[in-house]
Amino acid sequence: MLIRPIAKRNGITLTMVAGLLIFSSIITLLTTSSDTNNGLYLPLLAAALIIGIILLIIGIAKINDVDYRFSLTNEGIHYFTARGGFTILWQDIQRIDIPKINDGLALKELPYIGIRLNEREHLINSASLPTLSHMLLEQRALTMLSNPNASLYGNADNMLYPNVKITHKYQGLQAMFINRMRYLHDTLGYDIYFPVDDLDRSPAEFVTLLRQLKANCPRSF
Repeated sequence: MLIRPIAKRNGITLTMVAGLLIFSSIITLLTTSSDTNNGLYLPLLAAALIIGIILLIIGIAKINDVDYRFSLTNEGIHYFTARGGFTILWQDIQRIDIPKINDGLALKELPYIGIRLNEREHLINSASLPTLSHMLLEQRALTMLSNPNASLYGNADNMLYPNVKITHKYQGLQAMFINRMRYLHDTLGYDIYFPVDDLDRSPAEFVTLLRQLKANCPRSF
């Protein structure tokens, strides 16, 4: 089963909107009379042009991203990015759910799917180094959410390049990623996190799908 991310579907629309915004801003700037009182008008057009350029960059990035984010097979979960990917075997998965944090007296769901592992080695060995680097950067927000009372950006940077004694056989990016996984495992309860933009359905439906596939796969036992 192939999962096409919802963010991919929005790429063309976002690019078209950005192109229209850029075109209209440039035309308006070129046709605006210099005799007109443009004290507020020109800055607004310039801001619209900048926003259009930013949206265009984001839209092109989405279009150039991989067509499918997940391939769900009897073996496990295969995750793809433009920089590479990795595989999580069903038998390595202990729990699948939506991570939550305390928000006052209530629990607040995070916009991620969390997977708790009982074995990390296959994932690390199957992941390309650019993929690990991408996910270290992408998950900085989670390190800040896990300790909101501390110096947020400082903690995020420390977890990106953690000053932790390595006791396993991995080094470099692999060691950093394992340290990150351990940290998030201890603070949020899961080892690996997929943002909801990677999904093609609601987080609850995706969690149910993964649980069903795991339960029905003989290799998960």
